[in-house]
Amino acid sequence: MDFTKIVALNRPTENLVTVELTDAQIEAIIVAGLAAPIPEELYNKFHITFYSEEENKKGPVNIVVSLKDGEELESSKYLFAGMIMAQMQLATTNLLLGYQFITDEAGFINLSTPDKKQEIGIPDNYTPIQQLRVGYPEHKVDTREMHGLSTLMERFG
Repeated sequence: MDFTKIVALNRPTENLVTVELTDAQIEAIIVAGLAAPIPEELYNKFHITFYSEEENKKGPVNIVVSLKDGEELESSKYLFAGMIMAQMQLATTNLLLGYQFITDEAGFINLSTPDKKQEIGIPDNYTPIQQLRVGYPEHKVDTREMHGLSTLMERFG
């Protein structure tokens, strides 16, 4: 898809349906996150994993960005994790899939327990800091109203 169209269509979706994603779709999203334009020395400080809330299902899936404990200043860890997330959001939109931001603090506390980290593949010395739920949207992505340049410029006065 044309990058300008991806950007114009890129936004969270309200509802995801329970259709499984393919391994290729999940891999394309994660590869986009791994290719995020963060400083090279930070790549080994972040970890990306995915899991499904339903056992042995791949849709929707949750993608978690974790940070190695004690490795980054509080003021910049969300900046770099956000850059990773933005890449994955664009890849998701390019695949005509939808995404939702997961910001539930209690959910992050649950993801940080040793048992849950082991279950979903987060290394012991990493803490989850961002999460994205990805799947097929209830309404097709490419039928969304596209924001034109004038509409986008109005947002920023």
